[in-house]
Amino acid sequence: MAEYTIQEICDQTGMARRTIHFYVQQGILRAPEGAGTATRYSEAHLLSLKLIPLLRAKGLRLDDIRARLQDLNEDSLRSLYDQVFEPAPPKLLPSSQAYGHYALPAGMTLVVPAALAGADRKKLSEVLKAIQDIFDE
Repeated sequence: MAEYTIQEICDQTGMARRTIHFYVQQGILRAPEGAGTATRYSEAHLLSLKLIPLLRAKGLRLDDIRARLQDLNEDSLRSLYDQVFEPAPPKLLPSSQAYGHYALPAGMTLVVPAALAGADRKKLSEVLKAIQDIFDE
């Protein structure tokens, strides 16, 4: 059974300690085992903390999330996480199309289709000028 310190939980979820403590205080997250430096969080805690922002993004309020997570064990949490988590599909560029690369300030590169129509070429010029203006400020 995996155990985590508060710092490990913060690192894996990107949440601040006080946010995690708030969730425990509000009953959204079960209290961890131990106290002080001996406090340990479980895999269920980690899954719950990963689920909270996903459920919030789907429009659930914290009291709805509390009710939904309240009696779930680790397996149920993992199943819910797998249902709710939708990784962004990879954005692949079509291999048959040629692209132009424009060097920008700060080491950035803008990649655009090489075959842009006249109106889009004009917009591209405006974008490149605007970018240069921003970095010249």
